[in-house]
Amino acid sequence: MINKEKKYNMRFISAFCVLSLAIMLINCSEDPIHSANGSDGIPPGKVTVNSIENIAGGAIIKFTPPTDEDLLYIKGSYDDENGTQKQVIVSSFIDTLGITGFGQVGQYPVEIRAVDIGDNESEAVTVEISPLEAPIHAILESIEGLEDFGGINISYLNPTRAEVSLNMSVQNSEGELEFKESFYTSQANSSYSFRGYDPEPTIFVIYVEDRWGNQTTRRSFEVTPLEDIFLEKVYWSVESMPGDESFSEYGFSANQIWDGSWSNQWNCGHTSFLPLPHQLTLDLGQTAKLNRFKLYQRGGSELYKHGNPKRFKIYGRENLNSLPIYDPDSPGDGWIDLGYFESFKPSGLPPGSNTAEDYEYQDNGEDFVFSFDARQYDIRYIRFVNLESWNNQMVSVIGELSFWGTVIN
Repeated sequence: MINKEKKYNMRFISAFCVLSLAIMLINCSEDPIHSANGSDGIPPGKVTVNSIENIAGGAIIKFTPPTDEDLLYIKGSYDDENGTQKQVIVSSFIDTLGITGFGQVGQYPVEIRAVDIGDNESEAVTVEISPLEAPIHAILESIEGLEDFGGINISYLNPTRAEVSLNMSVQNSEGELEFKESFYTSQANSSYSFRGYDPEPTIFVIYVEDRWGNQTTRRSFEVTPLEDIFLEKVYWSVESMPGDESFSEYGFSANQIWDGSWSNQWNCGHTSFLPLPHQLTLDLGQTAKLNRFKLYQRGGSELYKHGNPKRFKIYGRENLNSLPIYDPDSPGDGWIDLGYFESFKPSGLPPGSNTAEDYEYQDNGEDFVFSFDARQYDIRYIRFVNLESWNNQMVSVIGELSFWGTVIN
């Protein structure tokens, strides 16, 4: 039996070697008529350019492709303002080339060729494009910088919704720039606060960069950040009050709301499934005039869905003395109304669909500023009332809460 198997294996190996040799000989053939399957070996005809529309940072070239049956694609080749060679390739079924990525206005030649399945290229058709000013420059000019809690607030206009980053540096005592952080956005009209700075005159320097690496010049803003003290969470606790829901259900714990961890779907406070609104009362363990707060959603696959708060209210009190009897139809009775808030989703996509910008926005924490009137009160106790969850589910989850202000005691 063993000998028969050996003979069979030897015959198989011999046959395999013969077959492999035959394939090698075929592949090494120098037959001049050999070409790609379906290719006639003849370069395709030239592309006919019909129109050129110059746009911000590029151009749209409309064309008619040649009628060769073996046509595969159309390509446009050009050098950007830095001399970097680039190509744009589109299917033979498309009649438009989109040239993008220019940071400066000017005139730039583009060579357009048709390519067939045999990799034969047509004669080049050269056109000249004149890209309009890239969006980054208008964005930079639109920026306004104002003092904010712990830093500077940068508002901007981005009507084309270009994908850009706002990059911020500060000038140190020696006059040197120290890069601090970048904020990525594609919002048409928005703002962002760079925070974490002492209440002393500071020179903030901003420039804008697009996804091709094009950068603007720099603009400087000298502002004095407002005092903004982070309320340490070591003093926090749940203050169980009539009408409150437990945020320690399904193996989760309410103290995960202030444990310094978020963006993980397994780290959050979680209620039972009950009709909304849901409320939670917290003792901050310190009295402060509150400036702002951050709400971090439960992350992972639950971002912008499940029980993450979409519309909510916050109330506050300095103490719990002389509270009226709790009325579920009016949970703010006896409390100071600190504001109504709505969560924002940068992409605007429906629940279950998130972009990288959505994840980054929530990972940084969604920043809410209290009104001037609300900032006048001394607050120790917070009542958080979730009115609507992102996915309209009858449950509430909170990844993390943080507060800033001026600590009284």
